[in-house]
Amino acid sequence: MSDTGQEQQGPLVGRWEKVTTHACAEKYPQGITFSTGTYRGTRGPGQGMVWWDAGIYRVEGPQTLLLSVATDELVTYRLDYRSDWFEATDPDGCRFEYRRVVP
Repeated sequence: MSDTGQEQQGPLVGRWEKVTTHACAEKYPQGITFSTGTYRGTRGPGQGMVWWDAGIYRVEGPQTLLLSVATDELVTYRLDYRSDWFEATDPDGCRFEYRRVVP
């Protein structure tokens, strides 16, 4: 059985919009685009510096996301994902969710 193109590229490849409004999630970008191995965050209106600005990432197993943040530090996040959404939990316990943007 062959994988679909998305599975070969990784489960997060594509454009996503943040749906979480928790104060702790303000530092995460309103939008994010994952490519194979790299990502780029986009700020929302009035949003200052974002922690996920641009860098590298990899999904390490079914529940772990390793991602370089604005300081270039590699940070591990707990990850729960499906085809159209994902939820990440940062090291401080902040949980935030993104929905896939359908082209």
